[in-house]
Amino acid sequence: MIFITGCARSGTSLTAKILRAHGCWLGEPAEVNVLYENVVVRDGILKPYLRWVGADPLGQGVLPDTDLLPLKPGFQEAIAEVFAGKPEPHAYKDAKIALVWQAFAFAYPEAKWVLVRRVAEKIIDSCVRTPFMAAHGSDRRAWARWVFEHERRFDRMKATGLDLIETWPADYIRDPEAFRPVAEHCGLEFKSASVEAAVDRGVWHG
Repeated sequence: MIFITGCARSGTSLTAKILRAHGCWLGEPAEVNVLYENVVVRDGILKPYLRWVGADPLGQGVLPDTDLLPLKPGFQEAIAEVFAGKPEPHAYKDAKIALVWQAFAFAYPEAKWVLVRRVAEKIIDSCVRTPFMAAHGSDRRAWARWVFEHERRFDRMKATGLDLIETWPADYIRDPEAFRPVAEHCGLEFKSASVEAAVDRGVWHG
């Protein structure tokens, strides 16, 4: 299993799109939305889990307490059922995984992790201008605190010893070769043309 996560508005969707082009199975076409999220997992497993621990299911408002993340009964089995018998490697992308990463790591201790990063100010810029990022409106200080809470979790993810690679989409938007370590980390053959085909430089703001 490969988990693709990071702060929302960091390029997690682009990263998932490129990994899918390299052979990762994200779900049946009807199950994968325009953000490359498997909606069966998102709506049936991840969002209910966030509600269960008292957090905002959108991952924007109240964030989960990182020290109180019990494993919900049937959590691993529910995810495994979605991917059972499907092409490998399986991958699931969602920025909200980073908020409850311990539960996913406990359920899948051998998983590969792709942690997508972006400069905080660029994330805040994107949140302010993106309609569905509505929790804090144009309050840049509130978004900055939100980004900080993600970065605090990233530090713990890296310190815990997950099989993780950190990647910055700004690098492979400039040079497709920068995606090679990500593909190889996931056990995939790197394809420069797949990166080029996925990247729309006209919509990326750095």
